[in-house]
Amino acid sequence: MIISVENAKNFIDKIKDISANDPFACRVISLCNSYPPSLAFVDYWLICNEKAEDCSGAIARSGTSFVLFLTDDTDLEEVSSFMRVAGASDIICNGKYDLDIFYTDCKIGTILYKNEASKIENNDGEPVIPDIRDTYELITRCSGENFTPPSFDDFYVDVNHKLRHNTMRLYGISCSDKLVSVAMTVAESDDGAVLGAVACDPDYRQHGYGTQIVNYISDRLINENKTVYLHRAENENVSFYDKLDFKVWGKWKEYSFKG
Repeated sequence: MIISVENAKNFIDKIKDISANDPFACRVISLCNSYPPSLAFVDYWLICNEKAEDCSGAIARSGTSFVLFLTDDTDLEEVSSFMRVAGASDIICNGKYDLDIFYTDCKIGTILYKNEASKIENNDGEPVIPDIRDTYELITRCSGENFTPPSFDDFYVDVNHKLRHNTMRLYGISCSDKLVSVAMTVAESDDGAVLGAVACDPDYRQHGYGTQIVNYISDRLINENKTVYLHRAENENVSFYDKLDFKVWGKWKEYSFKG
């Protein structure tokens, strides 16, 4: 049974009862804290048994993008049926589970995690919160085939809103007044955070700026007792994150639909 929810606190509490220490639970909770169910462009559902007593997962929608928090107890057939009529443009979920849906593209990558702070002292100065436009321009310069940036207007509105509601954080490092590396959380909950948009200017690589910014933001999160997660594209930046002591948590899977 998939039940629409309107009470954000009850929804989040139900997810925590299932498992708070999960990157997809973190993403769903963070979205709900950022954009409550009362808003028109978001929806939230709990996946429950027939009596609606025990929950085994959750679904979140933002626009036409869906995040699924699935568990071994989730009825995947029911979720698949629901998603076939949901009008999604893309769905991201734990790669452990297969959905029976029609899609035009499916990407799979690795989820990494880190829960111990860096042992490396950093004396290169304190990173700062960079300008959102400068951040967007750096991310755009560094984007590859596995990531297509949204429009600047959409990026600015979303990032600015989440920064004001403390459901995201953003740090950067500048060299000679130029922003050369950034890292941000794309989701945060009480127990975890998902890193995204890690970027280092191609002209300033191999100087430790990428390592510094990832260690800085990760250490701050870990010191708040949060597990840090990262969705890495398959076979991309493997040695970089290995050196930063990230470990494999599992797989992510993203389904895309193009009409």
